[in-house]
This record gives sequence, C-alpha cells and structure tokens, in this order.
Amino acid sequence: MIALDVYFNAKDGESAELERVIVEVWMEAMRQQPGFVNATLMTPLPQEELEAMGAVRPPFSHEVLSYWESEELRQAWVGRDIHQEVWPQVEAAAEMIMYTVSNCDESWNL
Repeated sequence: MIALDVYFNAKDGESAELERVIVEVWMEAMRQQPGFVNATLMTPLPQEELEAMGAVRPPFSHEVLSYWESEELRQAWVGRDIHQEVWPQVEAAAEMIMYTVSNCDESWNL
C-alpha cells in the first residue's frame, strides 16, 4: 500500500471553496477508482490551541492523505480522463500545491 500526501494553501478568501472542491469533486471521483483505500482531509487547529499545546502550525492550510493499494493503481487514476476533469478545479482554488508519495509499511485499522 502507498500513501499520497498532498499539501495545499487556499487562495486568499477561498478556503471554503478549496474544501468544497476537494471533498465534493476530487475526493468524490477518487473514491470511485480501482485501488483506492481511504482518504482524509485535514486542517490545522486554531493557532492559539496549537500554541497552548506546544505544537507548530504547518506551512499549509489543508492536507489530503489518501491510501492506495499500489502506486500503479494510483498512477492509473492520475492518467484517467476523470482526473483531468477534476484536478484543474482543485488547482484553481489553491495558491500552492505540493505532494509526496510514501510506502506504507505498516497500517492500523484502515
């Protein structure tokens, strides 16, 4: 299994739009793909809560972590026409996008 970890910064004032496109468009299409296992959308806690617990604020506003049975199946999704339809909508709502792909050597309760 592999994990795709995508980091986003929303365009100014478009945080709600970025979340909507991620959840209603991108994740909705992603979850229907062969090899897709699970995904989650994460946003940082408020700054004061992070400071109170000694945690740092990440340099991004949103993070999507998705799990796939294999990198080959994830790449197949990226190559499909549906990905070419939905991904530009995510890009349009984001100021910055970075990603990494990792092997999942161990997992619990996925």
